[in-house]
Amino acid sequence: MQLVRAKKQKLSMDLAPLIDVVFQLLVFFMLTSTFANPAIKMVLPKAVSADQNDRQLIVVSVDEDLKVYIDDQPVELDAFQSRLSQVLKDKEKKSIHIRGHKDMPYERFVRLMDLSRQAGATQVNILHQKGE
Repeated sequence: MQLVRAKKQKLSMDLAPLIDVVFQLLVFFMLTSTFANPAIKMVLPKAVSADQNDRQLIVVSVDEDLKVYIDDQPVELDAFQSRLSQVLKDKEKKSIHIRGHKDMPYERFVRLMDLSRQAGATQVNILHQKGE
């Protein structure tokens, strides 16, 4: 006795919606990446392992004229600690990121780290450009 099996239906997937979604994501990421440029233009030192993916950063910048900024707002060095402590008090994660011009004196970097710790920062990170 032979059993007759029902023919299996061939499954196929339409790729047009998938291509549409991928194209939309590509356009979205291209547009958002153009707005991610920092407002303060400076030349940063280069390092091989650049990791700058967190967008909720508290960024302390020092430009080539040694002017200090907290999140693109200029601040005098003697008012730095009080201003940073105001910014940090609302944050759950008490970490800051220092962006310094490549010719910034080491003394200025150490001074900013010390003032940041006194202001309540528990973690101080250094931002740099990715390079070879």
